[in-house]
Amino acid sequence: KQLNQIISSAVKNKKLNSINWTIRPLPKACDLEPQPVLSVKRTSVSAGIIDTSDNFDSEERKERRLHRFQKEAEAEAARKEAESSSTMPIPQPPNTADVHNWDADTIVGTCTRLEKSYFRLTSAPDPSQVRPLSVLRNTLELLKRKWVEDNNYTYICSQFKSMRQDLTVQRITNSFTVEVYETHARVALETNDLGEYNQCQTQLKQLYAMGLPGHAMEFLAYRILYFLYTRNKGDINAAMAAMLPSEKQEQAVQHALSVRAAMAAGNYHRFFMLYLATPNMGGYLIDKFIDRERCASLQRMCKAFRPRLSVAVIAKDLAFTKVDDCIKFLAELNIAISQDESPSVDMKLAYPHAVAAMQIYEKVDIKGQIY
Repeated sequence: KQLNQIISSAVKNKKLNSINWTIRPLPKACDLEPQPVLSVKRTSVSAGIIDTSDNFDSEERKERRLHRFQKEAEAEAARKEAESSSTMPIPQPPNTADVHNWDADTIVGTCTRLEKSYFRLTSAPDPSQVRPLSVLRNTLELLKRKWVEDNNYTYICSQFKSMRQDLTVQRITNSFTVEVYETHARVALETNDLGEYNQCQTQLKQLYAMGLPGHAMEFLAYRILYFLYTRNKGDINAAMAAMLPSEKQEQAVQHALSVRAAMAAGNYHRFFMLYLATPNMGGYLIDKFIDRERCASLQRMCKAFRPRLSVAVIAKDLAFTKVDDCIKFLAELNIAISQDESPSVDMKLAYPHAVAAMQIYEKVDIKGQIY
């Protein structure tokens, strides 16, 4: 309070700047114990003055710095260890006892019988009931001859499935394996067994991917035609995207792609021309959906041709080899045919029947889809 009065009086008398405050004594009330003044070492580079009163290279300072750095390093290591232990479990060594050693269980057959019916395995295979590769080669030749001579598909299918089983349990994967699956697939196509065909086609895709020799382009064409039968546009697009330019130039593949283009454009005239010129065994697959395309084409013809159209013209455009077969096809659709010298159809009256016939093809019900 006394100090405040002294300063206020100096301001009032305009002597604040004229008084030497450094030597003016303080009031008695402000007398305090003198506090020790800590000297602060400063280094002034601009003034050229460097305080060297403390030796930074002394052993004591070096020891203190080393101790401090060690403590910081230990703290950082402890922090990282805590984080890793809380977020990442310690990996355990693999339990090899749970891993099955298939190489140790691979068998080599000792059976010498050429013919053996198929039975589903319910236990580990017995080598005495499994035919080795040399015997299986002779079995394939025997089955080819019997199929041509007897044409007994029930017997042939059982024998082929037994061969495939013997190949599988012995883990035989070579060009002969490809030949067995290709032959069985062709026989299944010929007998309209799409279930067995699809099993063979799926396995063949894996075998071709391994680089084994075979008729890969032939079965790629079959695959496209099968997708056209099931109307699986997604798989068709995926198959086309995966094709190499050289594969698209193969005759069978090029034909299958042309069939797809004709169906997509609704060009029934070109579709049936391609149907009559199908290479290999693709015709068996097109036969699965030929009636569906004939009904769809008949709808377009009913809109394009009025009032009547000759049955002979219809038979030619829909790829019937005989006019009688076309008459039978139209009769199954309940389409009236004139009974004169040149049978014809009233296209306006036939249109509702063609539309109704397409309803039975809304769904495809088969077993053994290709994936």
